[in-house]
Amino acid sequence: MYISLAGYHWKHGADFKIERKDGYNGMQILLIQTRAKVVISGVNYDIFPNTAILLDNSVPHCLYAAGDEYMDDWVRFQLSREERQEMEKINIPFNIPVYLDEDDTLELLIKTACQMFDNENLDKKRIQHNLLMAMLLYIGGVGKNARSEKKISYEAELKKLRKDIYENPGLKMSAPMIAKKLNLSVGYLNKIYNDLFGTSYMKDVFSSRMEYAQTLLATSDKTVNEIAELCGYNSSEHFSRSFKKYSCMSPLQYRNTGGKQGTTTAKKIK
Repeated sequence: MYISLAGYHWKHGADFKIERKDGYNGMQILLIQTRAKVVISGVNYDIFPNTAILLDNSVPHCLYAAGDEYMDDWVRFQLSREERQEMEKINIPFNIPVYLDEDDTLELLIKTACQMFDNENLDKKRIQHNLLMAMLLYIGGVGKNARSEKKISYEAELKKLRKDIYENPGLKMSAPMIAKKLNLSVGYLNKIYNDLFGTSYMKDVFSSRMEYAQTLLATSDKTVNEIAELCGYNSSEHFSRSFKKYSCMSPLQYRNTGGKQGTTTAKKIK
């Protein structure tokens, strides 16, 4: 087990693409640091920053920029047949993107590997072996705990979506609209959204609108009609029914009591 080459923060422009239809003669660890498109053995992946891929020997793959810049860290290395079998036994994930969230552990290990080439250390072979083992075991550990690749590929989009829901409660973003935008079925959108946040997409939309309505009723002199429109409702009647369901009182009652009556009522219901 040894490292043949390594690169740290290699940058390319928006037109970057590499198409290795016959793969690479050797194994690679890729740590993609920007948005990208990747094809591995004919399977397409939308890649988010800080995603690792352990590419096996001679596996066809293509890399494309998906923004103004492409950047990655990489390590090329060789494993003996016995070492390759050992990696399989401990379920190291080959040829599958593994999203690392905000953890910079792998990045630091690759940076260390690059620095090693400029260091005249007599024990380089052992250092290389230990660095590679650390990288592989780290990717394997994250991979075992990771959600499916498809869920991972949409995680950043869903986090941004949830942020938009609460920052812009009046936006009309139905589940079918969002599902179409992400090229998902409505059912699968609801599943991965609930898996990630512990609630449904529409419940989050409803909660964001009601919280915003409560704020406007308590801090502004806007009419119920105006607030209904700001919260994404086409009619004040529909808004009032929804608000009463959420707050246990009508919008005007909430404004007049500052929400105190609703708090008492909610306690009685419990």
